[in-house]
Amino acid sequence: MNRRAPGFSLIEMAFVLIIVTLLLGGLLVPFATQVEQKRIAETQKAMEEIKEALLGYALSHISGGAAPNQPYLPCPDAVIMPVPGDGSGVANDGREDRNINESCAVPEGNLPWVDLGVSQADAWGNRFHYRVTLTFADSASGFGLTGPGNIGDITVCSTFLNCPASNRLADTLPALVLSYGKNGYGAINANRAAGDVTTIPCPVGIGCSKDEQENFNGDAQFVSRTMTTSTVAAGEFDDQVIWLSPNVLFNRMVAAGRLP
Repeated sequence: MNRRAPGFSLIEMAFVLIIVTLLLGGLLVPFATQVEQKRIAETQKAMEEIKEALLGYALSHISGGAAPNQPYLPCPDAVIMPVPGDGSGVANDGREDRNINESCAVPEGNLPWVDLGVSQADAWGNRFHYRVTLTFADSASGFGLTGPGNIGDITVCSTFLNCPASNRLADTLPALVLSYGKNGYGAINANRAAGDVTTIPCPVGIGCSKDEQENFNGDAQFVSRTMTTSTVAAGEFDDQVIWLSPNVLFNRMVAAGRLP
């Protein structure tokens, strides 16, 4: 009489391996989602701290030129200096770049993380992007409660399409900060060598979504909307955007006695 040897047959082992694989797969997907949600939350927290740092900068910096004793915001850290060697600063070093006449060298670039004392990068290791209305960052004149020069030129929309009033989330903004999210399209990775300002490109043959392109095309219009994932890059949007409201800025300055 033939007796079965103790242990598992190859077929039984195969079934066990299949079951284990399915169980692990089911566990790994939620874990990966949890990791990404944590990174999103960490980035959002860092951006809230950056907004407070911008307000703190304005509270502690007062103009001394044409309109003395008025607060002003920091300039961006230029990714590439428009006029190298003119005394306005060094590109891509985390410090604001300001011309000799005290205006900003560029309206947008890296967040000046060294001057603000905040993190330079989001949870994916990409540098935060910063845009400012130039009149709010002029250290010769500063900004006040009135005057055409104290109306921001930055607009945030829910879609890239022309941004009519119905699609606007905010306008006339003094400043804006954004993270390019997990995919990082348009961002400069913080681990790049000094002087390497190559941005993360859109996938060849697929491109980026129009909404994400709006956030790195160099103009004063930006998009903020619900994050979406897609198997096609052109349908993906994972940017995080935060802005400084003029009302919040003015109220904070008035409460601290910096304005009017």
